[in-house]
Amino acid sequence: MSRTPLRRLALALVAICSAALAAGSLGAGRASAADCTVDNIFRMAQMNTCNSNTILQGSAVQPFYVLSTAPGAQAVVGWATAETGPGWGVFARSDSSGTDARGLYGILTSSSPGTDSAGVAGFSLSTTGNGPGVNGRQLSFNGTAPGVYGETVSTAAGAAGVRGSISSSAANAAGVRGDNNSSTCCGMGVAGFHSGQGIGVYGEAQNGFAVSGFSPNNWSGYFQGSVNVVGTLYKSSGAFRIDNPIDPAHSYLQHSFVESPDMKNVYDGNVVTNGKGFATVKLPAYFQALNKDFRYQLTIVGARGWRARVVKEIAHNRLTIESDEPRVKVSWQVTGIRHDAYANAHRIQTVVPKSGSADGKYIHPELYGKPMSKSVVVLPGMTHPAKPHFNLPAQR
Repeated sequence: MSRTPLRRLALALVAICSAALAAGSLGAGRASAADCTVDNIFRMAQMNTCNSNTILQGSAVQPFYVLSTAPGAQAVVGWATAETGPGWGVFARSDSSGTDARGLYGILTSSSPGTDSAGVAGFSLSTTGNGPGVNGRQLSFNGTAPGVYGETVSTAAGAAGVRGSISSSAANAAGVRGDNNSSTCCGMGVAGFHSGQGIGVYGEAQNGFAVSGFSPNNWSGYFQGSVNVVGTLYKSSGAFRIDNPIDPAHSYLQHSFVESPDMKNVYDGNVVTNGKGFATVKLPAYFQALNKDFRYQLTIVGARGWRARVVKEIAHNRLTIESDEPRVKVSWQVTGIRHDAYANAHRIQTVVPKSGSADGKYIHPELYGKPMSKSVVVLPGMTHPAKPHFNLPAQR
């Protein structure tokens, strides 16, 4: 019995020494964090302070994995609290050249996520032109990799690879904006391509301009190929331009359009009267379905005959001509005013009063000795009236 307390004391000393040895062994293998001047042990559920770099290095597929089951959890938070310098809240990097290599990867697995959900989200509280919510930059001077790439595999209507949204009506505000800072030809600010029969670039506006272009020194719009306008085309002037047939390498040939206050169609041709001085002019099968209010011009060509007249006006898409001499060549012209369904629904108004902000202003104020502040043309994104540019400058 007398040796029992001593025996108990000896066992206690052995246990204490064993615990110390175990603690020392475990401490040497812990990740370097906590208070670097004390024990370098990373502790959960409390602030860990260390002014030295903390590195976790290994060959595991996921060497550092953080899982939280709390609703609204932020599994990993990176926060650079310095208010100066290029601080990064989170820095991610990949040195792989393999397929699907990612510097930073985000995925949203829900098939019906809520509002503002995203695989990767970027936000900015900037009140200046700097500090975008998301910034993507390609740092190589070679290659065609984009700074930002968006893709969707959805085939649903309205699906978008990249979408920008804005609620501002201020000048130059844009849902999607592209800038090209080059001062030479020929890059693009915004480009759209379609590899099939769809649309490369599409614009839609309920009351504004679906697509607007402005250039003070070159083409406001340039199309290489056919252009289809479903609607009314308004212009200050019109012309065709081709290579001059007699000097195609050094000059253009330009002709002005023929204008009319009516929605007028012109048809003409030549016909030779028969032995009795009559000739029938056959017009297209659609002629009377398209036209009304016919007008006629006849001119005898050659040395025989002096007079020609219309003896039967247009009926069944034909008219009959009579000349005062037989076998006379007659040059004829017929005009008609459109009365098809579209023309009847969109009849051209010849004189249109200016109203609202356009009243008292001009399309070309400089031609009337007025300042450009008197221009009716105000393009989206312009804070002041812009000079309309309808001239045809030499192509670059």
